[in-house]
Amino acid sequence: MNKKKLIYLADLTHRGLVLSSNVFPLSIGLIAAYLIEKRPEDFEIELFKYPEDFSAAFERRKPDIVAFANYSWNFHISYEFTRIIKNLWPDMPVVFGGPNYGLESDEVSEFWKKYDLIDFYVVREGEEAFVRLMDALLANEMSIAAIKSCRAELPNCHYAKGDEIVIGPDLPRLTLEEIPSPYLMGLMDKFFDESLGPMIHTTRGCPFRCAFCTEGSPYYNIVEQRMGALRDELHYIAQRVRGPLDLYISDANFGMFRQDMEKAEMLADCQKQYGYPRYIHVSTGKNQKERVIEIAKLLDGALSMAASLQSTDPVVLSNVSRSNISVSKLTAVGKLANKVDAGTYSEIILGLPGDSFDAHRQSLRDCVNANFDNIRMYQLIMLPQTELNTPASRRKFGMKSKHRVMPRSFGRYHLAGHDFVAVESEEILVENSTLSFEDYIRCRELDLTVELLHNGKVYEELQSYCEIAGVSWFDFILRFYENRRGYGADISAMYDDFREGLTSRLWQTREELTSATTSNIDEMLRNERGTNEMSMGKATGFFILFEQINDILFDEMKSWLVELGLLNSEGEAYLDEVRRFSRLRKMDLMDCDTQFVENFTFDVEALAASHFTVTPTQVRLPEPRRYKIAHLPEQSKQITAYVKEFGRLHDGMGKMLMRYPHIHRLFRRPQPA
Repeated sequence: MNKKKLIYLADLTHRGLVLSSNVFPLSIGLIAAYLIEKRPEDFEIELFKYPEDFSAAFERRKPDIVAFANYSWNFHISYEFTRIIKNLWPDMPVVFGGPNYGLESDEVSEFWKKYDLIDFYVVREGEEAFVRLMDALLANEMSIAAIKSCRAELPNCHYAKGDEIVIGPDLPRLTLEEIPSPYLMGLMDKFFDESLGPMIHTTRGCPFRCAFCTEGSPYYNIVEQRMGALRDELHYIAQRVRGPLDLYISDANFGMFRQDMEKAEMLADCQKQYGYPRYIHVSTGKNQKERVIEIAKLLDGALSMAASLQSTDPVVLSNVSRSNISVSKLTAVGKLANKVDAGTYSEIILGLPGDSFDAHRQSLRDCVNANFDNIRMYQLIMLPQTELNTPASRRKFGMKSKHRVMPRSFGRYHLAGHDFVAVESEEILVENSTLSFEDYIRCRELDLTVELLHNGKVYEELQSYCEIAGVSWFDFILRFYENRRGYGADISAMYDDFREGLTSRLWQTREELTSATTSNIDEMLRNERGTNEMSMGKATGFFILFEQINDILFDEMKSWLVELGLLNSEGEAYLDEVRRFSRLRKMDLMDCDTQFVENFTFDVEALAASHFTVTPTQVRLPEPRRYKIAHLPEQSKQITAYVKEFGRLHDGMGKMLMRYPHIHRLFRRPQPA
């Protein structure tokens, strides 16, 4: 009987001061599960996430085949491992697969010129294609040359034969029920640690054709559903999870389909039995918002409802083949979601064709006015397999781009006695025919302001007071933004550092970026602040400058209301006391042992319970009352888990703030002393 061939399947994450990718490697788990089910007698597989685990495995046992999942955050670490593998074991087949690979002819040709050490690339869906490729290798006694010499057309697979690129035919899409659960097969057990969050999928595909998204191609427009093993899979995960009680679902439109209600009921049952998942990270449906709201209500605040708009400007939306619900309907949905205490978020992409400072500002205004808790403000990334990344689109819209280091995606590594440096990068748009580079910078500084003041309901006290006073919360945000360099040296320096990060860490080409960062890698690895300017700015504003910003905002609110003739003595006394309450709730937030006991003349317990939506006269106490401001036990448990996951360094705390959309749920709670 032939010995089974050993395959190492890797979806690697960089391991700097903070993990680059902190989710289970679902994609390679699915590939492995499908192959083992189809060819149990021929192959054994080990999965990898951490580079040091991958390196150590080679010391124990050399594989017959190595395969890497290729995403923008781990391509170059995988390719640098490939350099060493091919140098030491040139006959070992190396396979790559994943969405970080262009499908236009020019993109394909350029890829194989640069990365000729790769033997085979699996495109589109990978499960069946990987089985066919493994069959071909077995049939040819593991000879790469034998397969290439006959120009075998392997389905969903590309490879180079000299200067020619051999492109196999497309396979039909799989139904997801054909793919067994890698969790229930035990393949994911090694990843249950205190750092990684489990990821599952219940659908694959997206019915929309957005020009900036890899799932916008016709190939992915049919949505496949998965129900079979989901309940067992959820219970399996819940019994083993060790880190934060988060679950990641890779679906593009969760809640949009009628089957999603049944899935939500499974999740709710799991919550009741195990207290897991406490938070669910998933993109919710772009339509069927009423169903999404019902699901969010069923899941008891674990899921945030999304309205991924990208822009509210009609010209921009037309340019990217997208339509949105109206702003009035958007506002109604946001208010309804808040009534059932469901978290909400929207997504805006800066730099889409037709975008401008005015258009971007209006998109932000529309989202803030719609009462979304969080606005995720992205820059346009020139992704492979997207319409906007084609030469025709670049020319048509005057698109200019630069390369930047992907946050936390760099490091020093080794394999078989060889050391190397790997740095990941991405190409982002910084200018187009309607958006100058200077306006791009202005937009990003406005994004930082929204991130600091609005996202996570950090200043819910003031946001709610704006509604009580009948003034615009977004106009107040703009007031702070326009005066941002007039609030003292520390606030000005925060914005200057942000601007410096936007402008100085951009390179014209990937090669220039690689040269500059490789020679500077030790300093980058020592830098506790990280390389993500938005994350750095938010961590600075919340953990370092919070008390300053808190005072500035309350002073600014009083000044503004005086100018508008809307501040009386009761309102002034209320704002002064809520300023103090705001400070006590949030300062030194990650210190679970810190608590305060102070007197208040307004009922701060009732205020917090109402999310500050009651008027000052409704909560005025007949005499001062003593309150304890402290974390609840479940808050302390969650904070401890996040400290274990993200650490206490500046970069880790910034990532925690950006990743966790409900930071207000960790604020200290008041109770009578």
